[in-house]
Amino acid sequence: MARTYSLFDAPPPPNAVPPQTVSVGALTAQIKDAIETRFGHVRVEGEIANWKAHGSGHCYFSLRDADQADAQVRAVLWRTAARGLPFRPGDGMRVRAVGRISLYEPRGQYQLIVETMQPAGAGAWRQAFEALKAELASEGLLDASRKKALPRFPERIGLVTSGSSAALQDMLAVLAARFPSVQVLLCPVNVQGNGAATEIAEAIDAFNLAADDPATPTELRADVLIVGRGGGSVEDLWAFNEEDVARAIARSSIPVVSAVGHETDVSIADLVADVRAATPTHAAELAVPDGRDVAGLVFGFHESLRLHTERVLANHRHRIEALVRSRSFNRPLDRLDTARQRTDTLVERLHLAGQRLTRAPRLRLDAFRARLQALDPEAPLRRGYALVSHGDSTVRSADALSEGDLVTLRFIDGERAAAIRDPS
Repeated sequence: MARTYSLFDAPPPPNAVPPQTVSVGALTAQIKDAIETRFGHVRVEGEIANWKAHGSGHCYFSLRDADQADAQVRAVLWRTAARGLPFRPGDGMRVRAVGRISLYEPRGQYQLIVETMQPAGAGAWRQAFEALKAELASEGLLDASRKKALPRFPERIGLVTSGSSAALQDMLAVLAARFPSVQVLLCPVNVQGNGAATEIAEAIDAFNLAADDPATPTELRADVLIVGRGGGSVEDLWAFNEEDVARAIARSSIPVVSAVGHETDVSIADLVADVRAATPTHAAELAVPDGRDVAGLVFGFHESLRLHTERVLANHRHRIEALVRSRSFNRPLDRLDTARQRTDTLVERLHLAGQRLTRAPRLRLDAFRARLQALDPEAPLRRGYALVSHGDSTVRSADALSEGDLVTLRFIDGERAAAIRDPS
């Protein structure tokens, strides 16, 4: 039976029967199997080129050697792995990728299937930091105008940090010493490594959901959130430079104090948060007032109220004492007589003023009355005169009547008929 040689078999000796011919697909499959068996998982450091994020969520790019421009390897980052990246990759960024070597059979081209990837060197970390910072700034998420003020006297503090860290114990100690009445709500999370950013973001969202839900008991509603951890390397702190955490802080309706690392460490979370603390201990100091200061403030208010009350009472006491010493208080009838005399004087002045005001109108009224009386047609009748009328007309002259005319004589108390005759 003829023998089939694989790609990696030793070459046949001279004059030997040539190996059996294989198809391209079979040859590619043998190469794929050999490469994957030989290399397995590898760690590769290089510079990203031709980065392309596909609509499916998969990312395709090349890793090239900065020292050898022609040396490069194709790479692919599947969607699930891309979601877990602690930074946003881009062309020119130097990274360290861990994955496995495989062969893309349709093209017969080997490629690196990247499983995890992180920036390589301080420059790469800084580049990723600045890229996300610029994007958030363009959306206004770093603006001072959107920062929320911390409540002056919070009742409950929400902590998003590691549940077993020294930073947590430091914060608890400071909170208990400064403001013993404050209640602490802890949501423990991983603060470094894969998935840490997702846990931190979900914890922030959970606190906000509880605060916005009317069914949540009051004792589970945080007034302030402290998000952070103690110091560490750039890689250790990187979860607080990830986009998920930044956006969770930005959409939080609860004021957020960011406390990441040491004083010299500045994270994206610090830039987006409402208040940035230099350390976790400093965050606890910012979140609650010092009980001694509050006690001093209350004492000051008490003293101010006491002094004000004493001044008011003293003023009223002096007024009462002055009233008691006055003659009016000691001889009340004298004051009553004085008031009565003043009343009589006012009444008299009012009466005279009324007479002055009515004298002129009264005189004018009397004149009008006299004129009306003079024009009264019955006035002559009351003095004994009679009004003579002939038919429907009043007789004003003797020439208007003739012998035998019948006239009517109207007197003040009635009428009589008469006949005219010549007196001669």
